[in-house]
Amino acid sequence: MRKSGSGSLVVGSLVLLIMGLSGCGVPQPTPQDVGGRYYMAGDPQCVTFKKVGNKILCRDAQGHITGKRRAMTTQELLMYTHQQQMSQMQSIEAEMMFSRSAPWWGPWGW
Repeated sequence: MRKSGSGSLVVGSLVLLIMGLSGCGVPQPTPQDVGGRYYMAGDPQCVTFKKVGNKILCRDAQGHITGKRRAMTTQELLMYTHQQQMSQMQSIEAEMMFSRSAPWWGPWGW
């Protein structure tokens, strides 16, 4: 026997899953091409950066220096790309599951 409100719990869980997979929330670092080498930047600790030797010097949104980061190895860059592709596939699968479980007029009852 199905409890009242359990459908909205499933829908809410799927929405949270999709949001989590899509990276909602705190900005995540992404590989940035700097002179032909890739460095992870773009997160709150590395909003802006400047190349210093073979590293980048990161600054936060207030302009405070937060540290240096080295260039990614080829293996790290390949692993990052693979993880992004897997995350995208999981997001698509979750969206497909959600659309299959919704009535023909859509999940909002239109």
